[in-house]
Amino acid sequence: MIKNIIFFFIKLWNFYTHFNFSISNIVPKKKSKKIKKLKIIFIKPYNYLDIYKKSFDRKILNILESNYRMGPVGLFTDHNTRFVISDSYNGSKINFNSVKKNLNKMNLSLLKRQKDNSKDINKIDFSNYDLAISFENTISQNISKKYKKVLWFKLFEDHKNNLFRKNIFLKSKHFDGILNQTLGFTPYSLFRRLHSIDFSYTFGNSSFLKKIKLQNKKIIDVIFEVNQTQLVKEYHDEFIKKKNKNIKKIYFLNEKLSHKKYISKLSKGKFFLAINTKTPRWGNSLIEAAICQNLIIGNRNCFWNSQLIIKQLHCTNIEKALNLANMLKKNKKLYDMYLNKQNYLLNYLNYERPLKQIIDYSVNCNRKLNVHKKFIKL
Repeated sequence: MIKNIIFFFIKLWNFYTHFNFSISNIVPKKKSKKIKKLKIIFIKPYNYLDIYKKSFDRKILNILESNYRMGPVGLFTDHNTRFVISDSYNGSKINFNSVKKNLNKMNLSLLKRQKDNSKDINKIDFSNYDLAISFENTISQNISKKYKKVLWFKLFEDHKNNLFRKNIFLKSKHFDGILNQTLGFTPYSLFRRLHSIDFSYTFGNSSFLKKIKLQNKKIIDVIFEVNQTQLVKEYHDEFIKKKNKNIKKIYFLNEKLSHKKYISKLSKGKFFLAINTKTPRWGNSLIEAAICQNLIIGNRNCFWNSQLIIKQLHCTNIEKALNLANMLKKNKKLYDMYLNKQNYLLNYLNYERPLKQIIDYSVNCNRKLNVHKKFIKL
């Protein structure tokens, strides 16, 4: 019952989001202007097991060594970004013995590895960075108040966190703002203030596969989102029995894949289908699929962030979705047109626009910032 109510609210949310986006009059440009590379530092505590396993500096391929999710890969593929695992949180050393309680064997191993790879962030000279991104309050106010020329932003793991909601509307005292995990144009946008940046957890653009030199042939016709219902799987079994279909190879993602294998699978996919999810989803899986150049056929009303599902490919029925994929595989011209449109949305919503919002915020800052030296017109 509660799940059905949430799905109903997602439908209302998406009605507003897509209507708001449709009237924004965003027109694709023939050539997007390049955004100057920023010098960024991104810091998480060692007791946070999501995303990257070790500290690294500008080594792009290390982003494939993620624990669970892709994370903000565009920070590394398109900017000079250092990733640091901290041995402290908000100025206090993390208590290893307290954190390790109730962890399974695999997560305990990850925790130990991250602890061994952690750094004392108090020893870092932040003065030359344009932007510092802190996982929640990992960076203490003693650090942020010391380096006035740096822009300080928070990134939260979960939008359900009470501090996330508070910081959306009220700027944190010792940070410049929050990276709010949305693609914008949502009901949050009604109240958005300059410090709240429409920046997804999976920040990045369509050049990802090229940047990591993983441009595999699209040998998997359809990849299904990991959270699909049993009904979807049952219809898939019936579909593949039918003859004279262009869709031959279908793959269901599963949560046991290593992150490298997950990216490898996505890089081989032609279509990404997300029609009927077991539970409401935030939408990072859609962004990951788009970044890996899968054309998304999906049900907008299963995702809070569904802006990358273009109108012609919004589909609530698994039979229609597979038939649509079957038709588009035959029609390369139409397939390419839709993929180009999706890439435009991805590049604009998930890369160019959030950077512009950060620059807009910096222009209105009442202090000198390192990022001011990097200004170019967007």
